[in-house]
Amino acid sequence: MHDDLYTEKAVLTRIADGDERAFAQFFKAISPGIGSVVRKVVKQEDAAHEVLQEFFIKLWLHRDKLPAVDQLKAYLKRMALNECFTWLNRQALLQQRLADISNAGLTVANETEADLSYRETQRIVAAAVSALPTQRRQIYEMSRQEGLNATEIANALKLSPSYVRNTISAALQFIREQLKLAGKL
Repeated sequence: MHDDLYTEKAVLTRIADGDERAFAQFFKAISPGIGSVVRKVVKQEDAAHEVLQEFFIKLWLHRDKLPAVDQLKAYLKRMALNECFTWLNRQALLQQRLADISNAGLTVANETEADLSYRETQRIVAAAVSALPTQRRQIYEMSRQEGLNATEIANALKLSPSYVRNTISAALQFIREQLKLAGKL
């Protein structure tokens, strides 16, 4: 097990140093697992390819952070899920814009049920975030609005990365509970 960790850190260090061959091997090794996660979330093959491409581009662009990652599988899964959520948000915004264009000139009373549901969901999420304890809300917002990872947040707030990850998880759980209570999940 120790040898695997040592080998993993060595590969990550090579990638961080810009070794494209090491990255290509790493890409081949993790693609099936990451692809499976992405396909479960986006449920469209073309979209999955798009999300995977963005994932690997970001992974390469931020490769300098890889050697410092303690839980590589969790880190990669979180990165992949973040890319999925970014894609889903873009799709939702696109749908909203298309709805706005098709409803141009119509009154608010003619909004579609989907538009109202989307706005209601956004309102519930915003209320749930507002209801979070101060530090939990701050950590959540740094993660979701500023795009910082757990280590960056931990360094900024002088906290441990595991505490930050647990706090983000608790915040997301609370938001999901609020959405379930409102019948949105």
